[in-house]
Amino acid sequence: MKLRATLGFAALLVFVVLAPIVCVKVLAADPEASNTQNVPAAGRGWFVFNGFRHNFGFAVQEGKGYLFLAVFDFKGIKIFDLRSVLIWRFRIEEVDGGFKVVIAGVANVHTPKGVLKGWWFRAEARDIDGSEKSGDSFSILVWRPGGADKVGCWTAKLFNPKDPESLKVNPIPFYRAFGRLRGGFVEITP
Repeated sequence: MKLRATLGFAALLVFVVLAPIVCVKVLAADPEASNTQNVPAAGRGWFVFNGFRHNFGFAVQEGKGYLFLAVFDFKGIKIFDLRSVLIWRFRIEEVDGGFKVVIAGVANVHTPKGVLKGWWFRAEARDIDGSEKSGDSFSILVWRPGGADKVGCWTAKLFNPKDPESLKVNPIPFYRAFGRLRGGFVEITP
């Protein structure tokens, strides 16, 4: 069992390291996308929130891309992972000392008991250099399907990606995590 957990963790670590590179190459192979240097926002790494390690990876360009998050307990056992199925939109903003990217979309949550489909996420990554506040960071908010009138939920059935007004989320997310990176990087190019 310990060997299986170690191999699983090693495979996940390889995925978190290689996935942004593969995704950037896939984005670059798209005829509408230019080359790998023109991917405006990408990152991978890890941070700790409430004692849990969070590994993440993302790359976005013109509404295309992916986001991945895996959460581990203090023993290194994976609690769940989140994998985007739709990047709805993203935007880049200038902030004090650098840039931030905000990414929103739909993801599936993979747990030891199965896959939970249709979860809404909003992630923010910061690329901060050259100031006293330097340090890249990552944060994510996640809502489960079930109706925006319920805490931690969003109304998935009414959502139309072409109509921003159709997005209804409860003000309180089901899950949230944030922190400064302890390893990895965030690169944002406006």
